[in-house]
Amino acid sequence: MVKLAYITLLGRSPWALVNTYYKLLAMGKRVDRIYIFTEERYRGNLPRVVEALRAISEAYNIDPPMETEIVPDYGFFVADRKFKELFSRLEREGYTLGLDITSGRKALVAAAIVQIRHFPVAFIVYMGLLDMDFPDRPYMMIPTHMQPIKNFLGGEGGKA
Repeated sequence: MVKLAYITLLGRSPWALVNTYYKLLAMGKRVDRIYIFTEERYRGNLPRVVEALRAISEAYNIDPPMETEIVPDYGFFVADRKFKELFSRLEREGYTLGLDITSGRKALVAAAIVQIRHFPVAFIVYMGLLDMDFPDRPYMMIPTHMQPIKNFLGGEGGKA
């Protein structure tokens, strides 16, 4: 069985991060570990995001260990190094990586994608929001056709 390490990037929108995780679990993804990266300016959102991911995981009868990493604002070089270190460690431990870039800011997204290409990757996903009348709502309160998800590594029907 494949062990999946889920790496997600927290930027301006905590809901984007939380809703993408919910959708992936609803699609049948099995997550064994979670890593949340964010920049210093968004660190205040981390406690709520961690709490939300724990609640969603519990609803799906899983309890993946969760770690957070805060990098300096616009800290591309720091993020690049931290992603390489984490991805190397996870590969040694036998994990395949899944990356969610939905909420991430450019410096983190770029660093994560540059590094992840050297490691075993299951998916790189981005979930859109087609109607901005729903920006700060839980996944189940937004029509699903308004939340398309794209796996940039391919997959049927845009599914991850």
